[in-house]
Parts: sequence; structure tokens; C-alpha cells
Amino acid sequence: MSRKLSSDTYHRLSAVTRSAVEKAGGSTLVAEDLFGMQRQHVERYYAPFDSEGQTRSIPLHRIAELESSLVALGHPPFITRSLADLTGHDLMPRPGIFKDRNPVCAIGHLMKEAGAACETVTDAVADGIITPDEKHKCAEDLQKVIAAASAALGSLAGSDMESD
Repeated sequence: MSRKLSSDTYHRLSAVTRSAVEKAGGSTLVAEDLFGMQRQHVERYYAPFDSEGQTRSIPLHRIAELESSLVALGHPPFITRSLADLTGHDLMPRPGIFKDRNPVCAIGHLMKEAGAACETVTDAVADGIITPDEKHKCAEDLQKVIAAASAALGSLAGSDMESD
């Protein structure tokens, strides 16, 4: 069976998997505590191809386990977001999920993320050329703004604050 995705895409997915594992506590912790396996098995997911050139990737149920852990730690679901990006979609939390959050805090967080994204974009375009790394960082920061805006909307929708 031929591959439908480019080698670069497989490498990107492997890199995202590695980042997700590291954010969740590293390969030893994820392997032993989350998956109940040896560290080497998790680290195999870091390489997009085996020695015979066959694709190798983290199984779907492991993605679900890993990303549930990440979200509980306050991180976004990195792998799912990357998969959504491959198909031209954005991934953001449901607005209602943040209904218990203080709206003032949520709006403050949105402003902080928007300011950081503006700084990133301004720095990236300063020389008139946006490098691939700068493009990635801009997209990452803008995703944070979208998530923060969604959180602020959900927080406002679930708020008991009075409006004038």
C-alpha cells in the first residue's frame, strides 16, 4: 500500500508526538504510568518509519490516553490539533467548557495571549521575510488566541455577572 502523506508530514507528526510525550512528563513516565509499557515502545513513535521504510505511528487509543493526560495538565491536544491542521481545520475547545472560569480572568488571559501573538507576528514580519520557524510560531500563538477567545466566550456565557 502506498503512502498518502508526504515524508515531511510523517516527520511532523512524529515530532508532535515527541513534544506531546515530553509535555506529559517524558517517555518513561508516559510509558510506565500512562500506557503500562516500556519506555522504548513509546520512543518508537518518535520515528515516522521503521528500518524497512514502513510508516510507524502512535495508535489512536494511545493518542486519546496521552491527550487526555495533556489536557488535564492544562496543555492543548497537540497531536489532534496537528491532524486537524493537515485537513485545513482549526481545533479549539468548546466555549461551554470554560463556563466556571471567572470572566474577568478569562478576558485578561485573552488580552495576554493576543499581545504575545502581536509581538510574535511583528517580530516575524520585521525583516519582510517569514521563515518556516516564524510561521510555525505565529500559527501556534494565534491558536492560543483562538483558544483564549473561545474560553472568554464560554466564561461570559456561563457567568452570573450583571451587565449595565
